[in-house]
Amino acid sequence: MEFFPSHQVLLRIGNFELRWYAFLIMTGALLAYFLTNRGLKKAGYDDDVADDLFVGCLSCGVIGARLWYVLFSDLSAYLADPLSIFKVWEGGLAIHGGVIGGRLFVLWYVRKHNYAFLHITDIVLPTVLLAQATGRWGNFANFECYGPEVDESFFDGILSFIKKDMYIDGAYRMPMFFFESVLCVLGFFLIRLYQRRKGVRRGDGTFGYILWYGAVRFWIESFRTDSLMIGPFKMAQVVSVVGVVVGLAGMLGAFDRWIKGKKPLLVFDNDGTLLDTEECITRSFDIVLKKHVPGIVLTDRDYAGFLGPTLQESFEKYAPGQDVEKLVEEYREINRQMHFQGAVKPMKNVPELLEWLKKEGYEIAIGSSKKAATVRLGLEVCGLEDYFDTIIGVDDVKKHKPDKETIVKACRAKKGCLSNCIYVGDSAGDVECARNAGVFSIALCSNELKRQELLDAKPNRLIDDMREIREILKEDHPWTYNMM
Repeated sequence: MEFFPSHQVLLRIGNFELRWYAFLIMTGALLAYFLTNRGLKKAGYDDDVADDLFVGCLSCGVIGARLWYVLFSDLSAYLADPLSIFKVWEGGLAIHGGVIGGRLFVLWYVRKHNYAFLHITDIVLPTVLLAQATGRWGNFANFECYGPEVDESFFDGILSFIKKDMYIDGAYRMPMFFFESVLCVLGFFLIRLYQRRKGVRRGDGTFGYILWYGAVRFWIESFRTDSLMIGPFKMAQVVSVVGVVVGLAGMLGAFDRWIKGKKPLLVFDNDGTLLDTEECITRSFDIVLKKHVPGIVLTDRDYAGFLGPTLQESFEKYAPGQDVEKLVEEYREINRQMHFQGAVKPMKNVPELLEWLKKEGYEIAIGSSKKAATVRLGLEVCGLEDYFDTIIGVDDVKKHKPDKETIVKACRAKKGCLSNCIYVGDSAGDVECARNAGVFSIALCSNELKRQELLDAKPNRLIDDMREIREILKEDHPWTYNMM
C-alpha cells in the first residue's frame, strides 16, 4: 500500500489506484447526500427517498457529465476509440451535463412517486453547490480548470499553498478551480439564508441555484483556457447565460402561474376538530375510571387532557396497573352508545366549511386516533358522512399519531403529496404529527385550557373558528410546515 504516490493518485495498492479526482467527487457527493437527507427528513420524507436520489442522481449525473464532455470536447477522437468514452478515471466530466442528468432522474422519480418536483429540488440543488465546490479540487489534482498566465507573485499570500501545482505548460496559471470552489460555498450559504426568510416561495432554492451557478460559471469561463467549445463559443458560457435568464425570471416570479399547481389536500383530525365529542369522551372516561379506580378525582384540566392522546395512553396514565385493553374495550362500548344519545355533534361552522370546500373543489380526508368505524359512526349521526370517502383511523396504521403515518396514508389514498397538504387538528400532538410529515398545520383552539399548549407546539396557524380556514387558503405560499 502506497499513500500519495503522485499528484493525481491518493492511494495505490498493487495495480489498483484511488485517484484524487474520484475521491473528491465522491466526497462532494456524500456531503450533498448528508445535507439532502437531513433536509428531506425535516420536510417529512422517508429515509429511502434520499438514498434513491443519491444513487439515481449520482449515476445519471456521471453519465450526463461524461456524455456532455465527450460531445463538446473531441467527439471524433472518442468515436474513433469508443472504449475511451468509458475511461472516466482519466478525467473528462462536465458539470453542466451532470446537473442535467441528475435533474432528469429527479423529474422521473418525483413523477413516479407523486412528489412535488420543486419541493425536492429546493432541498437538493443548494447542496449540489457544496458537491461542486469539493469536486473542483479534483480538477486541481488533474491540472484542469485553470486560466491565463499570471505572474508568480499572484500566488503570494493565501494562494501560496497551491502555487507549485499551478505551474502548467511552462507558466503559472490563474487558479479558476479555486475561485469557483469558493464561490460555490458562498452561494450555498447565501441561498440557505435566503430560504430562511419569511415569505419564501416554492422554487426559490432551485432558481437561486440556477441563477447563482450560471453567473459564477459565466465569469469563471471568461478566464479559462481549457473550456469545451461549441463553434466559436464556450459551451459553459452559453448554458450559463440560459441559466441566468431562467434563474432570474424564476426568482422574480415569472413562472408562478405554472408553479402553484393544484389546490392542497386537507386532512382533518376528528375529535375536537370536525366533531364535538368532548361530552362523549369525558363522560365515557368518567364512567370507566370511576368504576375501576375508586376515589379518583378528575379536574377540568384532566378532562381536557383526554382530548388528543390515544385511549391506551390515557388509561396507562390514570389507571396504572390495570388491564388497559379491557378498559379500552369497555370505554369504546360506552362511547358508541353515547353516539346515539346526542353526545356527539358537529363542531361550530364545520358543516358550512365542508360544503364550501366541496363547492370549491378541495380534496379532503380524515386522519384520526380513533378507529375508522367509530369515526364513520360519528359522521353518520351528524349527517356529514357524504363529505368523506377517505378515513384513516388508528386501526389503519402501525404507528399512531404523532407519527406521520396517518397523514402519509391519507395523502396516498387521495393521490396527494406531502408537499401540498394541510393537516387540521386541535391538539399539540396533531401539530407534532403535521411537523413530522412536513405538512402545513392548522390548530383549532376548541378548549381555552389548551391554548398555551397549542401555542407552544408552534402550528403554522392557530384559529378559533373553522371558518378562518377559508381565508388561510387564500394565502400564497407552499403548503408545507417549513414553508419551503
